[in-house]
Amino acid sequence: MTDTTIPVNFYQSEENCAISRVALLVEYCGLEFRGSQAQRNQPTVQSAVQIALQQLNLKTSAVSFASRTDAGVNALGQVAHFDVATDALVNVSNLASALNAVLPGSIAVRAVQLDLGRSFHARRDATAKWYRYKIYNSRNRSVWAQHGATLHRPVLDTDLMNQAAQLILGEHEFTSFKDLGSNVTHDFCRIEAIQVSRDGDFITVDVAANRFLYKMVRNIVGQLMVIGNHKNSLSPETILKVISERDRRKASHSAPAEGLTLMSVHYQAPFNLFEKDVYVQQFKNILKPMESLQNENLFRKAS
Repeated sequence: MTDTTIPVNFYQSEENCAISRVALLVEYCGLEFRGSQAQRNQPTVQSAVQIALQQLNLKTSAVSFASRTDAGVNALGQVAHFDVATDALVNVSNLASALNAVLPGSIAVRAVQLDLGRSFHARRDATAKWYRYKIYNSRNRSVWAQHGATLHRPVLDTDLMNQAAQLILGEHEFTSFKDLGSNVTHDFCRIEAIQVSRDGDFITVDVAANRFLYKMVRNIVGQLMVIGNHKNSLSPETILKVISERDRRKASHSAPAEGLTLMSVHYQAPFNLFEKDVYVQQFKNILKPMESLQNENLFRKAS
């Protein structure tokens, strides 16, 4: 079933008009939504954005997202695109401000890019994505713990977790960390960067990859938390054994959704979107060491 807010005949009705493709940089709190993709009779980010566009009297195509996020998952740098009749944009002087005036408080458009070529696609043209998982790790209760972080009471060894994380850098077949419901053609992903760090009672897991499988980040974090718990007496190398099994049943439980945030999406030229955004800049710095290594390897092969 389709959501009634999603346009189904936009291109047919606008076939004689000039069409513009627009990109949005969107942030949202996932706790209020059943995910990013539209679902019938369910609150979703896509439905909220479509309704906001309708309130501005903008007839558009369906909004497409760079990454599909599950219920409870947050975003700071989600990218979306849609098509709209070029003439209709003339009546909206500042699309970001106009959308933010009608969107619910849990969603904000941080930037807009107009005049994109029709060949651009938010999901298909993305070359890497960066997710951050936050864990509140303390034996004491905190009223702030569930705001963008998940609670884990046993004290975790972040050094062990980070040692395990570094072992999965590069390309692996991540079948063991893919939940049912995925329809991808293969399970190979390339981890570009991964880091586990602690700041007081909060642990941060940053993961950047060229692609992610369904619930892959949450499943990796779940495994890292099991390794970081000294009661389990597991070595960092355990994560490689789990990967080699290629069996979801061999891995640990999935970490809760509320600790996960999509930080940024990376694009290459000519689609250098939102270059001035702070998270886009941070993501570029995260990817630099891996790009340098790839260039060095290419040079060696050419030699």
